Amino acid sequence: MSPLRSDLLVDELRILAPELVISGGSFARRLPHPRDVPPAARERVLTEARRDATGKCLTDLVASIGLPAVEPARLPSGAREWPAGYAGSVSRKGATVAAAIAPAARMRSIGIDVERLDAKGVPNLRGLDAGEHPWPPEVEGRVALLAVKEAAFKALHPVLGLPLGFADVAVSWNSVGPVRCRGVARAGGVTLDVRCSRAVPPWIASVALSPAAHRSRPVP
Repeated sequence: MSPLRSDLLVDELRILAPELVISGGSFARRLPHPRDVPPAARERVLTEARRDATGKCLTDLVASIGLPAVEPARLPSGAREWPAGYAGSVSRKGATVAAAIAPAARMRSIGIDVERLDAKGVPNLRGLDAGEHPWPPEVEGRVALLAVKEAAFKALHPVLGLPLGFADVAVSWNSVGPVRCRGVARAGGVTLDVRCSRAVPPWIASVALSPAAHRSRPVP
């Protein structure tokens, strides 16, 4: 399979979380033109391309840390079975896929998430507390909150082993910049370091980390 195309969103995730090794990119150029695919087959074609791109992303990721280039298996829960001694996370949206990994000795668990904010891609925002979001306008701020909570769910599941809803995760922001912000997410007695960015419109990128040893870092 050909390499994934370089993607500014994946670069932004690397800026948000320099502690992690991050792989990924866009598989848009692998997709046929919509006019060449019957309407009834378009969803299947996208799903297959996304699956293949995810496999490529994950094998590149584990190879980049010196492990055999084998895609981590998918568990019955839907999570990935990361190599022993490592924590990781995957996010896929549209034609972009990203994955992150770090040694468990440094990072107890990881969550990454990307959300697209545009006329066709505004997600369901019901159940989100508008008072938690740090940025105007309201929709963009709430999508950022959604992305942070999605990342938090991914980081919390390996620790708590419980399904969570939006109301179960409380986010508070302690450092807000023009395009990036940082705070904490709490659920079930666990506190995560969360970071969010709107530096690559129309995307919102987020990271949730449960470090083995927490270090603070200012928002750029």
